[in-house]
Amino acid sequence: MLRHIVLVTFKPTACAEAREAWREAVTGLCETSPEVLSHTLGMNVGSGPNHHDAALVADFADIASFRRYVDGDMHRAYVADHARHVVDRIAAIQHEH
Repeated sequence: MLRHIVLVTFKPTACAEAREAWREAVTGLCETSPEVLSHTLGMNVGSGPNHHDAALVADFADIASFRRYVDGDMHRAYVADHARHVVDRIAAIQHEH
């Protein structure tokens, strides 16, 4: 099993509607991708200089299924249509569990 964790910081110019559209896009991507076995998406309720705005945790069967997901058309469309417009930076890690 492979766990993919992404921490997202939004662009300062990303309005509430854009952030919500991003959240809906991530949820839709995870719910329709056959490679994603389970996922959790949450928005930060804290504050601090090192905090991010959102976190995604998604589970995959293995590294090969994760790579199919990242390289797939649905993920590429998500990046082009949503992420590039609202995401300033990410931190990501994949680990076996």
